[in-house]
Amino acid sequence: MFCILLAGACNNRSYKDTLFCELDKEIQDTLLFINQHCFEEGYDTIDLIDFSGNCKLSVKFLSSWVISKQIVDTVNKKSVSLPTNAPMPYIVHNNTIYYPYEYNLLVFGFKNKTKFRTIKMK
Repeated sequence: MFCILLAGACNNRSYKDTLFCELDKEIQDTLLFINQHCFEEGYDTIDLIDFSGNCKLSVKFLSSWVISKQIVDTVNKKSVSLPTNAPMPYIVHNNTIYYPYEYNLLVFGFKNKTKFRTIKMK
């Protein structure tokens, strides 16, 4: 268990913050559409929004504990590890992963100042 925590602490991936208003229009429109349908129709929330169609979300558990989350590009054989407590949805667009800083935004809605963490898939 200590090795898992140590490996996570040594991760030096560079992150960038992006505001909702700075996201690509296609991402904004998709999130707003899903938000509207969640509110009006009781739509189930989505864990992964993948504009490439090549990625899958891999979540590993130890009993009921989430011990790892990865987005895997099945075509280009790339993967990015995410913090186990990273809020959803995870968005893949143009080899970049975005996820919000706050929980339940698909239900409560997005504002122009809503922050997203941005990670380039390398």
